[in-house]
Amino acid sequence: MKRFRILTGGLALLLVLLLSACDTAAPAASRKTVDLPTLQASMLEAAPSLPDMISVTGGLPDSKRAFSYLSDFPYEKVENFLLSYATAGTADEIAVISVKNPADAEAAADSLRTHLNNRKALFRQYKPEEAARAEQGLVFTKDQYAVLIICGDSQAVKSAFEAAVT
Repeated sequence: MKRFRILTGGLALLLVLLLSACDTAAPAASRKTVDLPTLQASMLEAAPSLPDMISVTGGLPDSKRAFSYLSDFPYEKVENFLLSYATAGTADEIAVISVKNPADAEAAADSLRTHLNNRKALFRQYKPEEAARAEQGLVFTKDQYAVLIICGDSQAVKSAFEAAVT
């Protein structure tokens, strides 16, 4: 009976170790994370032609509601996000979603593509002169990040993002 208990205890320990090794999320130590408010400032400074922007990041009491404006990606899969958008009703917008599991980055980017398409449709009706700017919007992923950039200096903003996360 004692051998049976030792054997089952050993098997239980082995099972726990195996299950903990099967976590699909990348270990935090292997992912480069950046401070999103600092990243946001760097990206905004990279495009001096941007108009006045309203900026939010995750971590605020109403973050989930603010995030729902940007994306329909499941909020429980989001580590953090940033969003900056023009106060004057122009198409300018910069957003970054940091997901908990890097395997979800492409799905987060798809949600940003949907958001971009909605913005294009809105501006075609609301402000046709801004629709062309929205058409030039970029959506891409890098590591655990999904990024949306709509502005005249989109390549400079993208370079600022890449410099911060590399």
